[in-house]
Amino acid sequence: MKKLLLIITLIISTSTLFAYDFIHPMGGRAAAMGGTSVASQGLWAMQNNPAGMANLEKISLGLYYENRWMLPETAYKCGAFALPTKFGTLGVSFNQFGSSKYNENKFGLAYAKAFGRYLQIGLQLDYLLLKIGNEYGSFKAVTFELGIQSQVTDKLTLGTYIFNPVNFSFEQTLNHERIPIVFRFGLAYKFTKDFIGQAEIEKNTDREGVSLRGGLEYEAVRNLYIRAGVQTNPGILSFGLGYAIRFAQINVAAQLHNELGSSIQIGMIFSIGK
Repeated sequence: MKKLLLIITLIISTSTLFAYDFIHPMGGRAAAMGGTSVASQGLWAMQNNPAGMANLEKISLGLYYENRWMLPETAYKCGAFALPTKFGTLGVSFNQFGSSKYNENKFGLAYAKAFGRYLQIGLQLDYLLLKIGNEYGSFKAVTFELGIQSQVTDKLTLGTYIFNPVNFSFEQTLNHERIPIVFRFGLAYKFTKDFIGQAEIEKNTDREGVSLRGGLEYEAVRNLYIRAGVQTNPGILSFGLGYAIRFAQINVAAQLHNELGSSIQIGMIFSIGK
């Protein structure tokens, strides 16, 4: 019981920083680039802005793990699967934050489609499950997230995203706790074929102010990427590496929080097809 209270106290004490963590930016690439993700494309866009998976060409499976603040009780785990079809891209995902004593779970069903070069739209339906030990039980909610991207030029991509726009709440909680609304807007700019910069702004209704994020990626040698980024509210510095081969990608990252210390992230993506 003491351990449960300690975990809950830690999570509550940092709630102004992360609140419910159902919409944490996902993937080793995003983690290394300061959490920037709203204008990114690929499998993990399913979690960050589902519009970004509209142009996936291969069946993809991804696994992600984050050892936040180097504590197993605050670990973040995720799995995702995407299936491109001639009608658009379908995806399913599962996230979990926490431990057996306290955990937040999200099950997602996503769909994205490109409407020409300049418009991609994605929608994900979410089932949320909050568990607090054996004594307090579990709480459920449903919501959705919507994203749009536009490849304005060969160099510039814009992205916007909203999570829980109708402000759903958890069932049966004593305080009828509302799930936060999260809005992101940002861009990705390709300075050269080897060098990309990203920037975005996020507003979370559970936090005061906004969060600003920026990240850089440089392909140092073929298929080897060096990344770095910064985030405000909370203040986080990050860096990482990525390597890609024909059928797989691996991305690792490290983050330094200005109060809570360091976190390590690792993500892998496997692709099937030509």
